[in-house]
Amino acid sequence: MATTTWSLVAASSLIAYAIARSVYLLYFHPASSFPGPKLAAVSYVTYCYHWIRGRYPWFQEEMHRKYGDVLRVGPNEIVFFTPQAAMGKSTTSELCIKLNPCRARFQMPAMKNQELFVKTDVMDFGAGDLGFIWESDPAKRNAVAKKLLPAFSSKAIREKEPVVHMHMDLFVSKMKELGSKPEGLILNDWLVWLCVDMAADLAYNREFHHLRDGKTSDFVETLRGTSFAGTLIQLSKKISIIGLLAPFFVPLRILRTSTAIFKANSEAVKMRINNRGKTRHPDFMDYMISPDHPEPSTKKELTHIEQVALQMFIAGFDPIQVTLFAALFFLLKYPNTCATLTKEIRDSFSTYEEITPNALVNLKYLHAFIQESMRTHLAGSNGMPRVSPGATVNGVYVPKGVVCQLSPLTAMRHERYFRDPREFRPERWLPHDHPLFDDRYSNDHLKAFFPFALGPRQCTGREIAWSQLRLFLGKVLWTFNLEGVYGHEKSFDKDFSVHVMWNRPEVCMRFLPVRGEKL
Repeated sequence: MATTTWSLVAASSLIAYAIARSVYLLYFHPASSFPGPKLAAVSYVTYCYHWIRGRYPWFQEEMHRKYGDVLRVGPNEIVFFTPQAAMGKSTTSELCIKLNPCRARFQMPAMKNQELFVKTDVMDFGAGDLGFIWESDPAKRNAVAKKLLPAFSSKAIREKEPVVHMHMDLFVSKMKELGSKPEGLILNDWLVWLCVDMAADLAYNREFHHLRDGKTSDFVETLRGTSFAGTLIQLSKKISIIGLLAPFFVPLRILRTSTAIFKANSEAVKMRINNRGKTRHPDFMDYMISPDHPEPSTKKELTHIEQVALQMFIAGFDPIQVTLFAALFFLLKYPNTCATLTKEIRDSFSTYEEITPNALVNLKYLHAFIQESMRTHLAGSNGMPRVSPGATVNGVYVPKGVVCQLSPLTAMRHERYFRDPREFRPERWLPHDHPLFDDRYSNDHLKAFFPFALGPRQCTGREIAWSQLRLFLGKVLWTFNLEGVYGHEKSFDKDFSVHVMWNRPEVCMRFLPVRGEKL
């Protein structure tokens, strides 16, 4: 009898707590004034459900259309989709935000350049150090940035061009050898191999030889597994029971991928440190630990270098392979666009050797095509959440401690900013005096496009990324006609999904050599 009584008391207490908590979250929490699904206001269940399905960005887009510009997606989390913030003049008491509401600075003399919207722990995967890109402490990040920024100067980028040429030329060579076979090649694999080889070589002189060998390494298989495992780690910070239940529903090999990647990266970094002064070419590690720099003396220092190196590798690999996949996917899907771009490239160069990043800069349609590829298929999967210091964002006061972020998929596909937003139209990016510019897109709000982020956390590697994207498309389209076998008929909205990285349908295609013939 006593046991039954205590059970009833415990159950009643839990129910009362749940009701009280729900009432608080719905009506009294600092974020309670923001619209959104009621379930999202009292629990992260909705948030986690859509991330596990890989459909969270589309869920955000749907909810923004229902609830408006600002959306509450969790008990303590809101999302903006408006890319610009029109707050008028900046004063000592106002927050001045340029285009991206979650990357902001107070314009106060004593706080100039001080980032106040700090990162959350969403990218903390338990390595013991947040490195550079994922670092939430602005002071720590700025210290690393000071070391790395010279690596992205025009001079440093030119020094790395031979490495980029080498890998892309090998890709072209392999496509000449294998790409015209009737069965075609799996685009997904070959782009991952190219970008992993190139990113690892640029980051720390590591040679994988995926392109040379034409097969996937254990490292790449493990890297692919980190996408879902990383999402589960992130979600376990919202609902802790996810971390406890994951081993019962997810294969251990998937759950262990993050640890495996950290271990493989650690071994590569130690090897690179031992090879200081003996590398084949300059790399990003030169700026973290130069030949005359003493070896790391503590585990903490070594872990920090390992994390910076890993992040430089991932930043050089994933966004590039995502964008190149999108570019070729859309070229197969839209033959007229492919013909226009191919003609521009072949008309501009007489020989393959003439194709260089500098020579490609002035190709307007190529630039427009890459921009539209990035707009239509974003490289990033989330809006990089930040913790509000208590400030006004886009005319809306966000209380201190509330997490806010941007919904880039919504912003870049909204009729408010782009005409025919779900259509692939490179013409919208052309100068108005270009013969192919379409007047229908003259009122597009092109500043709603920010694939490399903005503000204090804008991507330091954007110039080298542009260089690689132009060079790949220039070399490939000068050399080959493209032909789809299967997969290119798939739909971005129906057949793609995303966790930490994008999950895409398998696309098979042929690369038919034409020796740069004119169209």
